[in-house]
Amino acid sequence: MKTKNIIAAAVAVTATLALSATPAYADTRLDAAKKVVIARIDGRLAALKAHSVTVQNAKHLSSSHKTTLDGLISADQSGLNALRTKVAGETTPAAVKADDQHMVQDFRIYLLVGPKVRLTVAADAESAAIPELQKAADALSAAIAAAQQAGQDTTKAEADLADLNAKVSAAQAAISGQADKLLAIPPGPDANAISGPVKAVREAVKTAGQDLHKAVADAKAAKAALS
Repeated sequence: MKTKNIIAAAVAVTATLALSATPAYADTRLDAAKKVVIARIDGRLAALKAHSVTVQNAKHLSSSHKTTLDGLISADQSGLNALRTKVAGETTPAAVKADDQHMVQDFRIYLLVGPKVRLTVAADAESAAIPELQKAADALSAAIAAAQQAGQDTTKAEADLADLNAKVSAAQAAISGQADKLLAIPPGPDANAISGPVKAVREAVKTAGQDLHKAVADAKAAKAALS
């Protein structure tokens, strides 16, 4: 009885192996792999479309940075569309898997392109805010001088102005060259080699933003102290 069970089990395994080797099964597996990878490509194309809108709507993006980002987005859209066509024509799951790896490593839409767009837009907006705050500081300096001539105590306003100038200088130093550094990062197979530099730029942009918000608060406080 045990011998019969063993034989039956062997026959079942043989049948399963034979089924897995049939063209119909292979075609099903190939089609499923294609659908998954094409969906992943489409998700990235949708993200690029959203990034393009962000770039077009960014009011303070420098012309050179806009040109760079437009070129990056356009090139990645063309590359991914070509890859989508390639995936649809593949004849083996192994080829589809290779295409999937190519999609991730050579484009890096989520890990790199998204941060390039968002952080460059933010850095350029902060850079545009700096001269405006410097103008405000000059106006406050003149107002403090006038108040002093009128005999007004300007101690609080002077302290606020000093902090304003310090925060603006710190912000300017923090974001200097950061956008260009970010835009120069290439895609590639090593995710850590990408995420590390991106994180450093993100922290610099965050720090500059915090300094600029404090500078705005200083300007308001100095103005109120002179009222």
